Amino acid sequence: MAEKNRKFLVDALFEYDGCSCRAEKDIENVHPDEPPITKLKLTAVSSQPRHFSYEKKDGLNLTGPKGKVLSDNILGRLLSLKDGDADAHIEFFREYGFLFQISDKDYEAVDIETLMEFVRRIKVALRLMNSIALKKDYKQIMISVAYLLYARQVELVLQNETILTCPHTFTKLIRDYVGFPDLTQDKEAFDTGKITIEDSLYKPSYKLDVGFINAIRGGYETELKGSADPEFRSLVAMYAGLHECDENLRIIIDFFFHYQLEYGVIKEVSYNRLSYYERRKKIDEDFSDEMKQALLIIARIVLSEEINYGIRNIHPLYNPEDLSVTWKLNNLYEALYFSIFYMRPGIQIYKECANPNCSHGGYFLVDATNQKKDYCCGRCRGNAATARYRAAKKNGEKKIRPDQVLFYGVGAGTAAL
Repeated sequence: MAEKNRKFLVDALFEYDGCSCRAEKDIENVHPDEPPITKLKLTAVSSQPRHFSYEKKDGLNLTGPKGKVLSDNILGRLLSLKDGDADAHIEFFREYGFLFQISDKDYEAVDIETLMEFVRRIKVALRLMNSIALKKDYKQIMISVAYLLYARQVELVLQNETILTCPHTFTKLIRDYVGFPDLTQDKEAFDTGKITIEDSLYKPSYKLDVGFINAIRGGYETELKGSADPEFRSLVAMYAGLHECDENLRIIIDFFFHYQLEYGVIKEVSYNRLSYYERRKKIDEDFSDEMKQALLIIARIVLSEEINYGIRNIHPLYNPEDLSVTWKLNNLYEALYFSIFYMRPGIQIYKECANPNCSHGGYFLVDATNQKKDYCCGRCRGNAATARYRAAKKNGEKKIRPDQVLFYGVGAGTAAL
């Protein structure tokens, strides 16, 4: 066992030292006609250190002083937290420490909804990485990309620092860009009623109707329902007037412009879905090759921006004693993003364990090509088989005993690992 522990420490790609924290839920009733505000009161417990190590096969683990794994799959455990469940998040922080550095002298108050937005972005980044691996899930890619780009940037104010979510350029522009082009002296607009826009999707250019531009500029509704939406107005202004920008931003603008013309103006972007003023087409119907290719490019751009922002303050250190290289991490949030950084896109994914009572976090790291591995471990496979057997026995059905799973191949009544 000692040799195994030493090997784990040698194989660890990075390590991080933190501590647990006290976390209490504080509900404040501000006004009789308004819902209560839920905040977390947090303080670090420096007397309870937490050491984390990342190993390329097993991911981020909580480890002891000699490398013994005390709790595995920390990122998977975070992914399994139910969105909106404050109590589940509190238990995670108590066990593994808070995401960021906090005082060990006083309580720090944190808005729970703001905090969950930081957790959501980690989850969506992983979901996006999974969606572009191997078989492309364009619907899920679209929801994830739209969420990361359209969700407002939020800030978490602590005693010693203020932390912001990733500041995508598109996110800011979609809310305040108004630079429509001046068409009064445009000869093409006067002669044809259209202007030519250089387009990265439908190359080399796209003809845009002047009447449509003027209606959007004036805030009027057109036959395209939702076209008076302020964010759609900014998008049209960017598409028609923002020419001096890098190619990454340009393809994002072009894609969302064409997407909303064809599929419907986006009304609301939430964690798990998109809603429209009017759905014109579905993503899984008639999604053109140009749109598919552009969406995959944008997904990689957005994912790289999210991860690069999450690890921007991590830097390497050179140890003069043994000339080894280590990484300086500042908080658990960086360790979680660094875990995503070290994943092999298209080769590794996080998959949800098929055992609903999984004790290892619910999600596990697996090779993307391993379509048959539905359980994180043999214990979960066995527990699930036992549960199915007992349910079948209760219902009077003939079922293979759970112990027979070990001897039968994949088929009826067996569970694939």
